[in-house]
Amino acid sequence: LSGKGELKNIELNEVVLTEVLELPTWLRIKRAGCNRVAIKVPWTRLKSSPVQLFVDEIQVEVELTSDAPVSTGSNPLSSFGESSYGFANRVIEGMSLYVNTVEIRFDSGVFGGSLMLSRLSVESKSPGWQSISDLRYGRIIDSNSNQLLMFKQVTWQLLRIEASAQLEPSQRSNINAPLRLITSNGKSRIAVKKSSIDGSVLGGRIQTILEDILWVATLPQVRSALAFYSHMMKLIKAAPKKRVNNHLSPQMKPSNVAAQQRSSTPNLASKAFRNFDFDQTSYHLYVGKIDLHLCDDVHAVSSGYPKDWDIDSGALQVTLIRLSIDIYPSNVAASDRLNWVRYAAPNQCSTWIQQILKSHYQLLTSRMDSNAQSRFSRIWPQLHSQNCVLRIHDVVVQCVTDANSKRDALFNLFASDRKSKASLPSDQPLIHLEFASFYHPATETMPMPPNATHLLVGPFSFLFDQRTIRWVLYVYEDINNALQSLDAPIEMDYMPKTDVRIDLLMPKIIIPLGDGRGAVRMDSRTPKRVVISMSTVLVTNCESAHSYDSCSFFKSLSSNLIDFIDDTTQLNNLNIDSFRQFIILLNQSQSVVDPSTTREKGEDRFWISTSPIWVDTDRGESSRPTPLLGDVALHALCDISSKQVNIAVQPQCRIRAVLNHFQYIQLTRLLTTISLFIDQLDADQKFFTADRSNGNLSIPIAVLCLIDQIELNIMLARGAIMSPYECRSARNEREQHPSDNSSSIVSGWFFCAIS
Repeated sequence: LSGKGELKNIELNEVVLTEVLELPTWLRIKRAGCNRVAIKVPWTRLKSSPVQLFVDEIQVEVELTSDAPVSTGSNPLSSFGESSYGFANRVIEGMSLYVNTVEIRFDSGVFGGSLMLSRLSVESKSPGWQSISDLRYGRIIDSNSNQLLMFKQVTWQLLRIEASAQLEPSQRSNINAPLRLITSNGKSRIAVKKSSIDGSVLGGRIQTILEDILWVATLPQVRSALAFYSHMMKLIKAAPKKRVNNHLSPQMKPSNVAAQQRSSTPNLASKAFRNFDFDQTSYHLYVGKIDLHLCDDVHAVSSGYPKDWDIDSGALQVTLIRLSIDIYPSNVAASDRLNWVRYAAPNQCSTWIQQILKSHYQLLTSRMDSNAQSRFSRIWPQLHSQNCVLRIHDVVVQCVTDANSKRDALFNLFASDRKSKASLPSDQPLIHLEFASFYHPATETMPMPPNATHLLVGPFSFLFDQRTIRWVLYVYEDINNALQSLDAPIEMDYMPKTDVRIDLLMPKIIIPLGDGRGAVRMDSRTPKRVVISMSTVLVTNCESAHSYDSCSFFKSLSSNLIDFIDDTTQLNNLNIDSFRQFIILLNQSQSVVDPSTTREKGEDRFWISTSPIWVDTDRGESSRPTPLLGDVALHALCDISSKQVNIAVQPQCRIRAVLNHFQYIQLTRLLTTISLFIDQLDADQKFFTADRSNGNLSIPIAVLCLIDQIELNIMLARGAIMSPYECRSARNEREQHPSDNSSSIVSGWFFCAIS
């Protein structure tokens, strides 16, 4: 009667708890309990004040198994399925929960781990996520639609996830984890839409917000994570399938269907309800900053690297700023997306998906008679999609560092171009990635459109750093070897057909040039970088992106080209017949394949088109650029198969280049350096794949460049070239005597046109 109570050493029935939580069959609770529970009930203020529940420590032991679960025969909550929504429901919904520590330990026989939450709290909040003094402020009721919105917030101070591989059963409870992830100060905002008649849930919106995340991972930890994932997939596949229970399915209840129909009416009585209402369930994740550090194995023996390996304990740092992930499990495919959270529509992604839907609709209706087209047009608007949107405001990838790296030698491998980004809206993310898969709720026989993936990146700059590329390829080979050694490898053979579109906005590729030695290094006329700039780049495997004009994607080809390929001798393991067939089909449209089929060989074709590309050389970020290549747009076609990659590139206008003496010297050195670098990568691949059962499976690449005309302007010296010291003296003399305009011509130019 005092409104206070306390319980100690509570043990919960693990079988009943497993069924109440509706856990999957491969996840089973072995033990659950808490040491102390205190409750505080304000009997005289139940309408305005919450019931407070205080828990000291909750411990749960979970087992990952493929054995059949033990069942009690009926779900304990089935008797509450048809109850009405009343005062008791509102009291339970307004309850506040405070937990000092929640620890969940899991054991799968091979792997052990734990998940720990500290200072967990669950409280009711206002629609603006502010603290409230009255529970009635945390709920919005609309009497016209018989619906209500309630708002709860879950907060925690520390989240720690650990996992490790254990050999002996006695060691599995001792967590000495090679895998560890720690985050602090997280919260989850939950908005629930319910029926005020029977309390059934009509939808929800869950927003999880995390602060800075720091994760340091070594290659052995990555291999352990892959082994843990393989073990999990093996258990999930071996576990029995879960029976579908419909006792808690609100979609099957007539009252909920009527409520949904009433909620679709545009004139709702409550203005506040309309302001915070949402028409579909969605899940959202926001992270302020993520610092990822991938480190090499510091205990690796020297025999695990090539002889010329010069990266001692390499590490790569990736920083992600303002990461957001939005998931919409059930969205009307043809919707305008105006109700999506923090989403600006229409945009390139939404417009492209509408083009895919229109193309698929026209393809299906072209095979139907008039009656079938009429029936199909009535069910087509009901097409739904599952959407996932990933956005990153900024990304910084530093070049690989080792134990001998100095602070002044640190450069960014990938970073946003802030100067170019200043001309864009301030809220535009650097990376915008969308996934979409389609389904129809009323039928499973209708051919679905292919899955769609759209990636928008830019503006950004990429530094061609040889040491980083070499180290990344080493990491790739190490992970690839780990994947092939798994008991349950990741299956990639049955992936559905996916339309891919990649848009790069104002990309910039920077290629460092050798500094040289002595006077050459000090010479201000010697360029230090080659900068390749462009406005846009489009890469897609969807032929509809070109409006079915792939026949004109490449200009007319000469018949002599086929004769040239026929006369070409066999080079290494290059398949000349495949390359010849690829050239013959350059001007032919890709055959249309049924959208419901899986990927075939003829579908691994990517179209690449660029805006005008220009190439400059300079001595640094703040120096004046010197033109090297004039504006030229490119069209390219890439056929990818498991045996060979065929590439065709064609400029859309005359190539115009200008080259002086110092650019020629540096470009000659660059070509030599790249040639040696490619040989080095090939030797590294042979070294790292020497122990692999299938050996070195290098895929040959055949490249065809269709160049109509080249205009080359070569700047040649007419006399002896001044040394760097003479240039410096002449420059100082001109600064001292600016009125003396006399000068000698020491260079000229030479024009050469090649057709």
